[in-house]
Amino acid sequence: MGDRSHAPQQKDGGQLSFFQRFIALLFHTDDPEREKRKQLKQIAADLSHQRLKFYKPRSGEALGGLSKFFFEIYRVVGPAQALLQGSENSNALKTILIENHHNEQQAAARDRFTDEAIRAAAKTMAPNQLVAEVKDAMGSYLSGFDPATVKRINETYTLIQQLIAFVRFDYYFMLRKFDSGMLESAYSQAPRSEPINAEYVSDDIKDFLEVLLPLDCDADWDTVLDVLQQYRGVEVVSRGSWKKLLSSLSSVARSGILVQIVRHVDEDPEYDSKVQSEQFHIVEGYLTVLKTQVEALMQKLMRELRGQKVKQAAASVFGPGLVQRTTNYTENANAAFAKWMIPGFTHTEAVNYLAAFLLDYFSVDVRLLVSELFIVRATWSDNTVSGQLSEAFYATLNLAEEVEKFDQSLSGDGALGVKLRKASAPVKQNDAKTSRILRQVIHDINERALNLITESASNLITVGRIIKILIQDYQRKTPEIVINWKELEAQSAQPLKSQMMTVYKKIYHFLQLMQVFVKK
Repeated sequence: MGDRSHAPQQKDGGQLSFFQRFIALLFHTDDPEREKRKQLKQIAADLSHQRLKFYKPRSGEALGGLSKFFFEIYRVVGPAQALLQGSENSNALKTILIENHHNEQQAAARDRFTDEAIRAAAKTMAPNQLVAEVKDAMGSYLSGFDPATVKRINETYTLIQQLIAFVRFDYYFMLRKFDSGMLESAYSQAPRSEPINAEYVSDDIKDFLEVLLPLDCDADWDTVLDVLQQYRGVEVVSRGSWKKLLSSLSSVARSGILVQIVRHVDEDPEYDSKVQSEQFHIVEGYLTVLKTQVEALMQKLMRELRGQKVKQAAASVFGPGLVQRTTNYTENANAAFAKWMIPGFTHTEAVNYLAAFLLDYFSVDVRLLVSELFIVRATWSDNTVSGQLSEAFYATLNLAEEVEKFDQSLSGDGALGVKLRKASAPVKQNDAKTSRILRQVIHDINERALNLITESASNLITVGRIIKILIQDYQRKTPEIVINWKELEAQSAQPLKSQMMTVYKKIYHFLQLMQVFVKK
């Protein structure tokens, strides 16, 4: 047997024997490699006949025409690269685009719920009127976004994103492969045009195709450039140069020459650019953010208005300065629950003011008037009214004691404090199972606090209403309810009318203060 080292190898060895090639030719047996070579040969022939001289198939070289093509693009869009840096995620750009599509009614409606407009309206409108005004303005604004308008906005924004992606392509990096001495931003000096190995730029061409092929060359680019000019304050791209460039880009894209170059250089006849023509939908997201911002402003403003109302009402009852009567059912106590993401005590302000009013004012000043004069010494023509006053008064006194006991029970050794401590012991952060019992305990405590507030308010309404009736009766020439006003006047340490007026006003202002907390 002779030396077989130069004998034709079988197919699995990478070569075909003469017999196999003969059979393949005779019966047209499928041969992927042969078909691939045939396709590449056809691609080379097509490229040789291309009008655009970008590539030389025989030598596999990228020609000066390709360099010139990319330099012309760089010369037009290069200056825009810095201007559009970061623009792909700009909320300001979205806002400008959307506001440019407002009709007159929308523009007027939008002006009604800007931050400035809402705060200005809050100075002259009641809170419920302000809410209604903002809601009406928002409704009028949203109704202007009909499907056709939304479509135009989204299509324009899609074009803007296509332009940004096209501009941000690194043309300078590619051009330096033709001329390593080329200076960045040197738009007046074209790079050298000597041929280079096309393998050096194959990947660059693939990346370029991803930004070129989605580009809609026939779109309304004037609107796009108008928006970008408004966004940056200058013309980001010369309109005349851009329109000429679009014509050239469209011609190159239609010719398919760049795809063919990649196929030939990479020896991949099946290569096709993965064009992802993403469609953007910004209107819904913009409106969602806008509504959220307006709602957040309204909530903040309502808290501010509520705080001002509370401060004014509290000052009318207690005078200027800080009022702190409770020691355990307080906002500070909620810090212990915050680490478990549990809201904690929800009626702390109201209970604090309630305790201060009932313990420091009602049990002293109101008691002197109601108990010692009207209940003990007054002579009533109608015992029904006196019975109502007596019942409401003593119920309120009992509630004063209940409020104090409630707050004390939340101390470390109090009944509710111990219960809270036991329920808190097993709780783990963000664990619904272990926090369920603690949540229920806190819920029950808050319910008790709310009951104390509403029961006290109900009884105080009765006391205040009857004192108002007594003021009116006192001013009559012939009283109809209390028949010994002169005797009561003589036994009062202060002028009776002014004393009744003071108590009535205190109760009235305190009920207004409570209404701020319990009003939905």
